[in-house]
Amino acid sequence: MIFKFTKLLVIIVFSVYLAACSSSSTTSSVGTDVTIYTAPSPAIAAAMDAGVKTFTNDSDVSITLTKAYLVISSATIETSCTAFSAAADGLLNILMPQANAHTTATPTSTGEPYVVNLLTVDGGLSSIGSLSPPVGDYCGVDIDMLAADADATNLPAGTGEPDMIGKTLFIEGTYTSDGGITTGNIAVSTGEPLQNRELLLNALMMISAGSLNGTINIGINYDRWFDAVDLSLLESESAAKAGDNYNQLLLNITNSIHQI
Repeated sequence: MIFKFTKLLVIIVFSVYLAACSSSSTTSSVGTDVTIYTAPSPAIAAAMDAGVKTFTNDSDVSITLTKAYLVISSATIETSCTAFSAAADGLLNILMPQANAHTTATPTSTGEPYVVNLLTVDGGLSSIGSLSPPVGDYCGVDIDMLAADADATNLPAGTGEPDMIGKTLFIEGTYTSDGGITTGNIAVSTGEPLQNRELLLNALMMISAGSLNGTINIGINYDRWFDAVDLSLLESESAAKAGDNYNQLLLNITNSIHQI
């Protein structure tokens, strides 16, 4: 009985969370246009060209990513940011059911999920959606990450590419530590929702009759994903999803999202 109650409570909380993340203005202003872009953007490593990415984590372990995809399900611009935090306080993915990413687009929120390929050229901006918001001063953007559905944009295609439908995150790669003595594989794939990322903008984006357009550029520091993470526990799907180590990885991913 306790388990059933807990499961019901989790589902209710998750439903409220989704509703809160999807809420936005339903009224647009004629002629306004705000485009949101995203790009891989290493925090410490030197910028790299498209393709395999190699860098080190905070324990000086060398990591090579051969595939890395993250789904941004929606991005919502906000006029009230009093509750926003510069860092994620915890994880909402614990015990949460899987959920597809497609939401309803509004003048202030993208509704079509976008699959970000972190192996594109660093700093190369890709549009994840355009908005036509009402005039106003926008102070923040709320980034949600849920599993992609069949209508998601930029789904990977081709031989050897993962099926991202039903997935939020997919990582493949290798690591080398102890001066090359220890090597292993990285294999992570999940359809669980990740903690949303609430970002205060560096400056107010003021949309008015005299300033109809705006852009927001979102970077993802993939080279910080594996800090404080035991890479040996990411070598299989079952091991990767167990315990605090896995939760640390997901928290790192949320915290890696920033404005550029």
